[in-house]
Amino acid sequence: MAPESPSRIIGIISFFNVAGAPQALMRVARQLRARGHEMEIWFLYRKAGIELDREYVRVFIDKARPSVLDYALLPFRLLKALRAAKPTAVLSFLPLGNVMGQAAATLAGVPNRVASQRSPGTTYGRVMRLADRIAGTLPIYRTNICVSDVVRQSFRGYSQSYRRKLRVVHNGIEWSASPSSRLQARVALGLPEDRFLFAALGRVDTQKNYGLLIDAMAGSADAILAIAGDGPLMDEMRSRAKNLGVEERVIFLGALGRAQVADLLCAADAFVQSSLFEGQSNSVLEAMHAGLPMILSDIPEQRETIVDSQTGEEAGLLVPLGDVNGWRTALNRIASDAGLRERLGELAHALVNRQFTLEQMIDGFEAALAERKPKSSHAG
Repeated sequence: MAPESPSRIIGIISFFNVAGAPQALMRVARQLRARGHEMEIWFLYRKAGIELDREYVRVFIDKARPSVLDYALLPFRLLKALRAAKPTAVLSFLPLGNVMGQAAATLAGVPNRVASQRSPGTTYGRVMRLADRIAGTLPIYRTNICVSDVVRQSFRGYSQSYRRKLRVVHNGIEWSASPSSRLQARVALGLPEDRFLFAALGRVDTQKNYGLLIDAMAGSADAILAIAGDGPLMDEMRSRAKNLGVEERVIFLGALGRAQVADLLCAADAFVQSSLFEGQSNSVLEAMHAGLPMILSDIPEQRETIVDSQTGEEAGLLVPLGDVNGWRTALNRIASDAGLRERLGELAHALVNRQFTLEQMIDGFEAALAERKPKSSHAG
């Protein structure tokens, strides 16, 4: 159904890669366009060499490492482009996209300026943290959407002017289950056909804490861990698995396309994520849609997603950060208890379909972009 007042929206984000924030903004754009709005996405620079074939996508600096001159000229290029585009709203993601994009939007006279915080503010670098704090305190941000209440709480020490603009809009995903059988999915990905399989999704970087998972695999049940993702720590993680003698049980699949991700979740017996922090993990939501039992880091971000707010039940096992023995115990417990796996998978599937739907996510962004407060929002 077309909206009563279609908006012309520009989405601005720091960089393009296959991580959660760029994919979330692409998802918002697809859904808002389907609802009758005009929306383009502007990436400030390209962090990964992946083809962008959508007609409504623009990259300002087409390289992974912009120069000082590139950064210096970028605000002027943004301002010129926004004045030419004349959007009714600018929606920005990630610290650089928020600060630079919304400052340019303010100077260009864009009436509705919505920033979105995808990770806790405490994870930003010092310079970007200060710049974001200033932009959010001044009228540069009109609304500031947080992906979770945990992210919102990370700004609790900020000024009242900053906090009163905060709203919570949880993630929702476009989920399409794999059409393959479990065996077909394993064959397609080159995975063992008859071994218990743990799946992990996400970039191989410090945040995802894959070293802990690999350590836990040593001495755990005779299962396989398949990691889908690429990143700067790939060589280090391969060496770690080799040094621990589990290189044949830890399989690095590299970056996968969306259909292959669905195949991996179809092939898996359980899902694991050992992250140090999250905003709200799209990968966890995918695993919940797939009805997989999960083992996750016991951090507030994960509790907000998998603990049922109505019953208090945990739709997965939560293990403290750094507790290698606890992770080994959880891996063994999940691998050996079919009844537990079934119960946790059913809880996760029911929870994601009740609390974290795509429609709820798009309703929240659409309301903010139309300068209406969404019903599910929480004031800061």
